[in-house]
Order: sequence, then C-alpha cells, then structure tokens
Amino acid sequence: MPFEPWHLHWLTLQPTQAHLKELLTDAHGAAIHKAGPAYTAFVGYEVIACAGIIQMWPGRAQVRSLLSDQMPVYARDIHRAVRNYLRAYRVRRLECIVDPRHEAAVRWAKHLGFTYEGTMQAYDMHGNDQALYVRLQRG
Repeated sequence: MPFEPWHLHWLTLQPTQAHLKELLTDAHGAAIHKAGPAYTAFVGYEVIACAGIIQMWPGRAQVRSLLSDQMPVYARDIHRAVRNYLRAYRVRRLECIVDPRHEAAVRWAKHLGFTYEGTMQAYDMHGNDQALYVRLQRG
C-alpha cells in the first residue's frame, strides 16, 4: 500500500535498526512521503516494512527501508515485492546505504543486485560508517 506518514507510528523496528527509533516521527514520515515513491507492507494491522526511493536528481536515486522486528517471518514475500519493484524502476544509478555491521542487510543488498562501491565514514546520525552499494543501468 502507498506509504502514509502515520505508518511509522505502527512500526516496531527490528533490533538492528532500533537506533533509528527517533526517526519514527510525523516530520520524518512527511519527508519520506514527499521524497519519492514509498510503500508500506502490512500484515493485518502490523507494519512489517516501510520502503521507498528518494530521487536525488535525474539519473540518481537511493533506496531506503525501515523494517519491523517481524521482518524475518515475511522476508521472502518482502524480498520478492522489492525485487520486482526495483526491476521496473528505471534510473541510471540506484544507491543503497547499508550498515556494514548488519550482515543480513548486506546479504539482502547483494541479492537485490547491488554491488559494494565504498565506505562512507561517520555517515549516519550517530557517526557510524555505512557501506554504499549501487546498481547501475547502462543505456
């Protein structure tokens, strides 16, 4: 379903993203809503994932996701939906920023076709390094 800012209030983050809890605000939800296409996966009344694409400029975009603690249960379905959406999304350079300490996130980025490009030092709001993965579409 299309993302709405209030969906963040129903999201219980997975432990590896718990440090992002302070982002689950109306203001951040509004920023996500206007940054580009974004979607929410529900199971009943429970938010499993909020994900979207931020268009940086023509030809360059970043994928982002906030995932629930129930994500492992629904990982196969979420992966399939995200993979299919990204296959249809046409942009020359698509970036994915991943916490390199989170092995499952690194594996998922690779399974989605992203390749490691480099480390961004002190990148997140807590000063942690993050890994930059990219997918390039030629032609």
